[in-house]
Amino acid sequence: MRWIAFFLILLNFGVFAWFVGTSTSDKERIRVADKRAEVQVQSIALVNEISPQKLSPVPVAPMSPAKASSTEQLCTLLGPFAEELFGEAIVQRLKSLQVSAVLRDVEMQGQMRYWVFLPPLNSRREAYNRLRELQAQGIDSYVIPKGALADGISFGIFSERSRAESLTGELIEKGIRAQFREEPQTHAERWIVLAPGASDSLAPDFWLQLQQEHPELDRRRNLCAEVSG
Repeated sequence: MRWIAFFLILLNFGVFAWFVGTSTSDKERIRVADKRAEVQVQSIALVNEISPQKLSPVPVAPMSPAKASSTEQLCTLLGPFAEELFGEAIVQRLKSLQVSAVLRDVEMQGQMRYWVFLPPLNSRREAYNRLRELQAQGIDSYVIPKGALADGISFGIFSERSRAESLTGELIEKGIRAQFREEPQTHAERWIVLAPGASDSLAPDFWLQLQQEHPELDRRRNLCAEVSG
């Protein structure tokens, strides 16, 4: 009977120890879970609270490049031709190669000229009256009959700027309100004009052969708008 009582006491101690251990383990697990949750909560932050330097860049698909602004078209010029028949023969040669070309007169800019003049007066009669006054002073001049300076007085056109400036200064000293301006000298030349991009279809051998046959010809490019007929 005594051994049975002693056994029951030991059994009660064992149950008590197991219960205490289980409770402590559960508490530890709960404490660890709470710490993990706390860490996760602390790791959450609003985007506007984070420094821009710490934000990872978001990949953005590259935009397609905008189309380049269209430029004015360029035409190929071949020439000049002193004789029209000679130019037409090469035009036909180009057309046989399915290349669009035409022979036309093109205004070419030459040497710059400097025009000394008196601006247009109110009428043609007033212009001639002023002309007589100038000629009475021994000043060589004439009335400009047409153009933008019609009814003005011309004192001459010079190839050198210095001469135009000198004469203008002399006239101003005499009380004549003369001016001068640049006048590009132009002249017509016969050139073959190829359509934009037409020359690109020709093989390099064609241009080489043409240069060997006609070394005096020049090939250049110009704005189509400036050489259109």
